[in-house]
Amino acid sequence: RRVLAPQECSTVRHTASRFHVGAQLVLFQCGFCRTANLMRYSRSGEYKLPGRLYRLAGNLALRMVPWVPSRVRDRFVRSRSYYQVFGDTEVGDHQGLSIMKWEAMQMPSDLKGKSVIDIGCAEGFFCQECGKRGAGPVLGVDSSLGRLICASAIALKEGLNIRYRMGVFPDVEVRGTFDYVLCLSVLHHSLSKKDFWKVLLMEEFTNELAILRRQLKRLRSLTADKGKCILEIPYEYDDPGVERKAVDFKILTAELNTAGFASSRCLGAWDYNPEHRVFKDRIIYVAEAG
Repeated sequence: RRVLAPQECSTVRHTASRFHVGAQLVLFQCGFCRTANLMRYSRSGEYKLPGRLYRLAGNLALRMVPWVPSRVRDRFVRSRSYYQVFGDTEVGDHQGLSIMKWEAMQMPSDLKGKSVIDIGCAEGFFCQECGKRGAGPVLGVDSSLGRLICASAIALKEGLNIRYRMGVFPDVEVRGTFDYVLCLSVLHHSLSKKDFWKVLLMEEFTNELAILRRQLKRLRSLTADKGKCILEIPYEYDDPGVERKAVDFKILTAELNTAGFASSRCLGAWDYNPEHRVFKDRIIYVAEAG
């Protein structure tokens, strides 16, 4: 074994110390937030969302990720179950291959000099695709610390300059605007009624529609002039044979225009998991800011 020089020993101790502090911070914030009840469920009831103190602690922990030894980061990435489906994994009960969604989004092959924010970035697949095509700065926002740590570790391994932040839409706590705003399968979690099409169509859901309209205006405020906002909206059905006849996917384009976008269009469904298609449509929209 090679004996480390004093300077190398100091570096190792310094790195280990920072990793230890970061690990303790993660443990503290998880335990403290459970005790202090600083988590709340999304309006859809499917996700626990972090409060302000939890987000603060989580973002401090994210800053420690580059100091964690690469072998530890790699082990963490390999040990996780994923929300997104990368190319080397099976679809199973997931949405589908994330690259298929990316292709349906019709993003440019060259994003050099374009800024991107991905709201609900999960493990960062779409941030990575943007980064590989020259985009910068690229910011990924999610409410899950574990997913963000995983995304950060993958970006470091791939040599991509991507920043990740713990946040909850619409309070993503970022300044400025972006050339591309990605909001994929997020908005319906802001509604207590997950049947998105019913919120758009039925008068009994006017309160939910008001919330949705505020969310769309927030997306417009994040989108730079001449920029684009890409959305994925899942339409879910209890009785697909009957309810699909009432759905008009273009209604949302009118809402996007009312929210301040100059134009918007429906790109249709992407090639998602066939087993999910009976009771759900996953529709991609693009809205352009004037």
